[in-house]
This record gives sequence, structure tokens and C-alpha cells, in this order.
Amino acid sequence: MSNARITVVSLVALALWSGGCSFESGSVMSWPVSARPELVLTEQPGSDLEEPQGLVASSGELRAIPLKWEPVLVGQVGGYVIERSAVQAGPFERIATIVGRLNTQYIDRNTLVPLMSSEDAALGEAPPITPVNLEDGMSWSYRIRAYSASGALATAGSAVVTATTAPPLSAPEELRAYSQQPRKVAVSWRAAEDRLVQGYWIYRSPSAAGPYQLIAQLEGRHETNYVDSGLGDLRVFYYRVAAANQAGGLGDPTDPVQAVTKPEPLPPYLLRATEQRLGSNVISWEPNVEPDIVEYRVLRTRSGADMPEIVASVSSGLTLAEDRAVGAGEHINYSIIAIDRDGLESDPAEPIQVVSVGYGLKADIVENGIQLSWETDGENFRGGHVFRNERFGRTSLGFTTGNHFLDPSVTPGLRHRYSVVLERHDKTLAPPSQVIEVNVPESAAAR
Repeated sequence: MSNARITVVSLVALALWSGGCSFESGSVMSWPVSARPELVLTEQPGSDLEEPQGLVASSGELRAIPLKWEPVLVGQVGGYVIERSAVQAGPFERIATIVGRLNTQYIDRNTLVPLMSSEDAALGEAPPITPVNLEDGMSWSYRIRAYSASGALATAGSAVVTATTAPPLSAPEELRAYSQQPRKVAVSWRAAEDRLVQGYWIYRSPSAAGPYQLIAQLEGRHETNYVDSGLGDLRVFYYRVAAANQAGGLGDPTDPVQAVTKPEPLPPYLLRATEQRLGSNVISWEPNVEPDIVEYRVLRTRSGADMPEIVASVSSGLTLAEDRAVGAGEHINYSIIAIDRDGLESDPAEPIQVVSVGYGLKADIVENGIQLSWETDGENFRGGHVFRNERFGRTSLGFTTGNHFLDPSVTPGLRHRYSVVLERHDKTLAPPSQVIEVNVPESAAAR
């Protein structure tokens, strides 16, 4: 049995040989079994050693119960066995052996270690270890018996005492959840007065009835606030918090509290084109009802485009924007997004379609060629540049100060395309007109 694991019996023999020691439940030591003579604790024949006096068990410790007693000074005392029961009347189960007459204290900490039988001792086998958890608020009864130097257990035991571990932690008080925050919820509570509190566990659920998901574990009794971020807009959540002690035990959670994240702004409404002229559309809308709007973003989607373009970003005090990059007669969809001070964006407003002001360009086949005419929509233009649009570009036909132009150089049987660009008195150009096509019949005279 060389190098075998030492047992409670061999520890007894070692202590008697070396002057005595003590150890707690769950302790494991190694010693060659053959190094010292073995001593087996036996119930029969029992010993008439006196019962230990003054046994005290202390309550209120965190998942531990300390024991202390007076030493038995009469007789050949080898040490003591500690016995525990869930009820005061028993039955009792041995949980530890204390070696030495004067070692008179022990702390019960969660592990039940049965004494070795004589058969196990003969085989040099260690007894099995059965874990027993001392949970929060758990009561246990104890008694102590002495044993002789020969290993005989006393028939008389100490008076039975009962103690209780520290109670479960109370739920944190004054839990609050702060709503109307952008995509986050802040929760706070009052710090626990119980110094056994090691931290807090925070739970969240979309329903007051649960189930609740653990979202954070905070360390420290005074860590009493948490910000749950990365949430959606206008989302409802329920929160509970439980205190945790230094042994990992959790108290009851708080009652749930509700919080709602801030909603995104409403889409702007009543979009309309309030003013139009050649190359310009003015879009207006009603102001949002939210008091913290900081910006409106005006969007333009041209015909055939997949994505909108930003026309302008205006401050919340304005409810109109001018689009100066529109073609003559162009069909455009407009929409608007409202943005609040937290950066939350509304859905785009219901789009409106606007047909930009055009030239009203006309082409008539006359005796002398093709007569072009257009409208100026009341604007004061200096005149217009007339172009013939060819396959590989456009050719200038000339400039006219009026609103009509005759092209005499037409070819019968061909298709001719024309466009006009008006020029203001400050020499700035209006956007070009849409292209107009004219099919010249074969019977038309060439000019």
C-alpha cells in the first residue's frame, strides 16, 4: 500500500505521533499509509470518555457554520468526531474528524466526508466524498463526541446545538428604469446594506411575465446602475435585478419595472411644391410635432433612379427647401426625413411627384422649314440658344432674342431633333429643354 492516499484513520495516527493537528471537511492530505500504524475509529466497544461541554454553533455566516467547544481533559482523548443532522432529533451523520485533545474548533463548509470503515482501512482505500451544500438560510444541528487513543468512540455526545447560515439576500430596493432614451435603457437601484452582497445580476424580458434573460453581472456592492444599449426604437422591456453574495448565491429578484426606448420621429407630412420656375422646385412641409427635431433632410429621386439624392439639409426652424438642379419638364419624386437631437431618423415621408417647369417646346413644319416656339413662363430671359441634336452631339443653329426660331435647312424624309437653352440677362443659362423630334415628310421642300 505504499504511496496510497491517506485516510481519516491514518491522519489520526499521524496526529497522535506528532502532537496533534486539526483539519476541516473536504481537506485532502497525502502520506504513505505504511509510514505510521493505522487507527480505526469504532463504535463497539464504545468508550466511557466524558461528553464535550460548551459546544457553540454560530449563525449568520456565509454558507458556513463555525463550531467551538471545551476540551475533554480527562482520559486518553485522541480527538473528536463532528456529527451533523438536518433536524435536532437526528439521525446524525459524521462529517469530520478532529485530531488532538486541544483542537476544539471546526468550520462546516459544504462537504460531507464519511469515516472509513475497517474494511476500507484494510484495503487502503479512501472513502467516497459526498458533497453537501450549505445553502443560504439553511439550518443544521451538531453534536461532538470524543474518541480514545485506541480509536474507541465515546458513547456520550455533547448537547445538540443548531445554527443557520446567512439568510438569502433581499431583493434590491428602489429599482428604476429610465424610458425615452435613444436605443438604450438605464436602470438603477439603491446599494444593499448587507455587506455579504458581492454584486448584482440584471435580467431583461420583452414581457413582464418573462422569461427573463441575464444580460449583465456587476461586481461590487455599490455598482448600482447599468445602461442596456443597442436596443431598437420604441421598444418595451422589463427589468429585474437580484443581489449576489460572495459564494455565488442569488437573492430573490426585484419585481419587474418597465421601460420604453425613445421612438424615432414621425415622418414629415403635407409635402407640396409651393413655387416652381424653370430649373427650380421649392418644396415645403408642415413642422413635426416632436420638440427636439434638429434637421430635415430633403430627398430627390429622379425618374429611373434606384436611390434618392440629398437635395438639402435644413434646420428645424425651416420647412421649405429649393431644388435648383432639376431639368426642364423633369418628373421627380420628393420625400423628407426628420432627424432629432439624438440622431434618430424618421421614416421617409410619403413621396410626392412633381413635374418641373418646362419650355412647352413646339415644332411645326411650315413652308420655309421647321418653326420652333417655346414659353418663358414669365421670366425675363435675354433669349434662347437653339440646337439641333445629332447622333454624335448637338449643333448650334443660332441665338434668338424672341421665343421662336425658324430652321430652314431641313431635309425631306428625315427625322430632326431640337432643343433650346434659355439665357438670362446675367448670362446664366437655364437647364436645356427636353428634346423634340420632327419627322419631315418626303413631300416637304428642301430649304
